[in-house]
Amino acid sequence: MASVVLGRPPVRGASAPNEVHKALYYARMLSTSELVSRIRATNGDTQEGLARRLGVSFPTVNSWERGRSEPKPGHRKVLEDLASSLRIVQELMVLVIDDDPVTAELVRAAAVDVDAAVTVESALGGWEGLVKLGALQPQLLFLDVMMPGIDGLEVARRLPAIEGLDTLRVVFVTSSQSPDVLARAAALGNAVLAKPLELSDLTTAMQENLRP
Repeated sequence: MASVVLGRPPVRGASAPNEVHKALYYARMLSTSELVSRIRATNGDTQEGLARRLGVSFPTVNSWERGRSEPKPGHRKVLEDLASSLRIVQELMVLVIDDDPVTAELVRAAAVDVDAAVTVESALGGWEGLVKLGALQPQLLFLDVMMPGIDGLEVARRLPAIEGLDTLRVVFVTSSQSPDVLARAAALGNAVLAKPLELSDLTTAMQENLRP
């Protein structure tokens, strides 16, 4: 299934006060490394050019972008303001692994109320999901517990073997009421949501993932 981008995209054109406020909110949610990288990509700046713009040294900007150091509050504020003026927003890649396609559609519907640009991809089974996890490296995974073939618990146990998923949050979804199944899911993931799923619970899970 092709990816669907939902959520609130960057605002273009003249800026109303509330639009500026939202852009600044988005910028504050990004790490310094992400901010520097996104600013340079959007503005066409080299690290040297951005350093001159900010009045700091090239090694300083290089260190920020590599995540080796953090700027002083004043420089962080300048980065946030610059990102806001460029309409840079936080992005969230979400993968849904569930043999029931309704779950992915519900996640897409819930993403409309998320304060970010959300891309939702889906897989209808565990093996397909493992391949997509490696290829997409999402920040958030909605994972069905009970699936034919390889189930969600086994998918979760295999996650440490996939590079690039160190910060992945796993939210299990299940209709099971078995205490044993629920306990194992809770031990392997960050949260467990009961089916039938509520849009508000899915939205909250995505918003939680955006917090620094």
